Amino acid sequence: MHDVSRPNDFERSDADPRLLGALAVGVALFLVGVPFLVLMSYPDAHHLGGIPDNLRQPPPPRLQVAPQADLDRLHADENKQLTTFGWVDRENGVARIPIERAMQLLGERGFSGWPSSAPPSVGQKPQ
Repeated sequence: MHDVSRPNDFERSDADPRLLGALAVGVALFLVGVPFLVLMSYPDAHHLGGIPDNLRQPPPPRLQVAPQADLDRLHADENKQLTTFGWVDRENGVARIPIERAMQLLGERGFSGWPSSAPPSVGQKPQ
């Protein structure tokens, strides 16, 4: 096994270590120096680029942050409309009444154009 010759030195055609070191130092100086160069070229740059107030929120439709709270608020608004008196259109005299009262009034007065819910009297044919 001693007859296999091994080179005592590295190959001379490899990259020069001084060149690689100089490139590394150059890249480091570039990365450190460019921000200072930009600040010297544009002294007001740190004041620019702020987000305008009208763009602080994304355009609609926006995602719900608290969907359960939104749903609870919607149900509360709906229940308020179904259980309270109020104006729908005051100029035309259109008002809303609680749904329980509306059903009670419909039961008492009926609805014009609908057949009566009273059972037919004796001797009459059902319609």
